[in-house]
Amino acid sequence: IYMATQHPSTKALSEFNAQHTSSSSSSSEINASIDHLISHAENPSPKILIIYTGGTMGMKKSEKTGALEPEAGYLEQQLSLLPELKSPEMPKYGIVEFDPLIDSSDMSHDDWYRIVHLIDQNYYDYDGFVIIHGTDTMAYTACALCFMLENLAKTVVLTGSQIPFSEVVNDARRNLITSMIIAGTIDVPEVSIFFNDNMIRGCRAKKVDSWGLMAFSSPNCLCLGTLGLELNINQELILNQPKGRFRIMTKLNPNIAVLHLVPGFSDAVVENLLRPPLEGVIIQSYGAGNAPGKKQEFLNHIIKAVKRGVIVVVTTQCLKGTVNLNHYATGKSLLEAGAISGHDMTVECAAIKLSYLMGLGLPKEKVRELMEKNMRGELSINKK
Repeated sequence: IYMATQHPSTKALSEFNAQHTSSSSSSSEINASIDHLISHAENPSPKILIIYTGGTMGMKKSEKTGALEPEAGYLEQQLSLLPELKSPEMPKYGIVEFDPLIDSSDMSHDDWYRIVHLIDQNYYDYDGFVIIHGTDTMAYTACALCFMLENLAKTVVLTGSQIPFSEVVNDARRNLITSMIIAGTIDVPEVSIFFNDNMIRGCRAKKVDSWGLMAFSSPNCLCLGTLGLELNINQELILNQPKGRFRIMTKLNPNIAVLHLVPGFSDAVVENLLRPPLEGVIIQSYGAGNAPGKKQEFLNHIIKAVKRGVIVVVTTQCLKGTVNLNHYATGKSLLEAGAISGHDMTVECAAIKLSYLMGLGLPKEKVRELMEKNMRGELSINKK
C-alpha cells in the first residue's frame, strides 16, 4: 500500500533563525521564536513521522504536457537536499509515501483509514506526525482525523503547498519545515493545519483561496498559532490532554449528502435526494439558518425524511457566523420539521462529524444530541 524509508540524519532550519525579542505575553498566548522553541524542547532529539499522501508539494512539471504531476520519491529527494534540515536541533524524521501518490480530489474514506492506521501503528515510536496533503480536500481530511483519532495526546499537523518544491519560488519549503518543528517540539494534542502563517484547528479549517498562498482560513475560531518573527501559540484554545488511551475509529457512514439551497430549487429534486440509502443530510441554508417557509412541499419532504430516521443538520452558506433556527420564522420552519442546528460548524466539519457519529452505531437521538455538542473544539456555540 505504501513504501517507507527512514532518514537517520537530522537537518537544519537556518532561514528561520529569527532573533528572539522579548515581549509581554498574556495568559492566553505564549510567544517564542522558532529558535527558542527548538532549543528549549523537553525532548532534545524528538522524532516525527511524515506521511506523504500526494499533492502539489511533491509534484513536477511533465516534460510532455507541462502539467504538474506527482513523481514517486521526488519529495524525499528534495528533503535530503534542504540545508535547513541539517541542524542537529531539528527533529529526526521518518517518511512514509503513499504508493501510488493520490490527488487530494480522489481522497476517500479508505485513504483516511490508511492514514489513521499508520498513525496508530507508529504512535508510540514518534513524538508527532506531519501529513503532506493536497489542498483541495485538506480541510475534510483534517476534520476526519480530528474525530477518528480518539484520545489523541500528540501533535498531528497537515500541510501542503500551492507551489511545488520543483519551482524556484515556492511556499512548500516554509510550510513543511515549520510543520516539522511544530510536530516535533510543541505540545498540541490535536489535529491542525499549518499553512502560510497560520496554525488552524483541523475541524475549523476551510479552504478559501484556490490560487493565493493564504489558502486556508478559520472563520469562526481564532487560529491556534500564527507565525511571524515569532510563533505565537494561543494556549488558551489548545485542547486539554486526554484522559483515556489513544485509539482509532475506522468506520465512517458514507450515506451523507450536502444540500446547498438556491432560490427556485425543485422540490422534486430534494425529494429524490432524501430517499434511501440517505441517512443524513447537511442543509446549507441562507443566513442564520433560513429556508423557504412558503415551500410546504419542501418542508413535507424534510418531515418525511426525519420520520424515516434521516438526520437533518442546518448550517449556513455564510463564511462567518452561526445558525439560530429560532431567530426567523423561516428558520423555525426547519426546526419544526425536525432539523437540528449545526451552529457555527463549517459544512466540511458538519458532514464529517455526522458521518463519524453515525459510524459509531449510536441511537439516532444520541447522534442528534452530540451533533449539537462540542467534542473536538468544532463548536463555539453550544445552545439548543
